[in-house]
Amino acid sequence: MAWDSQDPGRLSYQEVLKSLSQMSEVDMRRAERIADFLGHRLPGMRGEDLLQEVYTQFLSGDRRFPRDVPALVVLKTAMRSEASNVRKAGRASPVDPRYGIELVVTPDRRTPEVEILAREELETLLASCSSDPDVALVVMAWIDGLKGEAARVSTGLSEMVFDAARKRATRKLAGFERAREGS
Repeated sequence: MAWDSQDPGRLSYQEVLKSLSQMSEVDMRRAERIADFLGHRLPGMRGEDLLQEVYTQFLSGDRRFPRDVPALVVLKTAMRSEASNVRKAGRASPVDPRYGIELVVTPDRRTPEVEILAREELETLLASCSSDPDVALVVMAWIDGLKGEAARVSTGLSEMVFDAARKRATRKLAGFERAREGS
């Protein structure tokens, strides 16, 4: 989402920081106890992680901090929402959270042949977009790992033009993927 200075019902970054830092010691303890309660039995998360995640979302602008609402109430509501999101993601996961899973990091196995094939596929994709420069800009933004508003801003396209180019790029990539799987 990011910071929206046009929203009068939302605190700015400085106001959020001020509101959180001015919480009383008692309210901070209450927030920690609420986080421990809500974070109990969350897959891969403890109460302090939940509280930290909500702080991060508020300070990054990803979560709205409304005006004229006490900070403890805002934190409690946000933590309840985030805990629900984590539980939903856990239910959607194919891994049973009761079992500890260690991730094994394997060394990068990209061989020169794989690198050449990937480069050729990328060149083919960009060549297929050369007739539509807006689509090429969108695809290049995606290649750079940009999504959503960040991708639109990096292309310099208006919202309407970007949305149309994004739809054309999605169709082009779907056709490219089907052709790739067919070979």
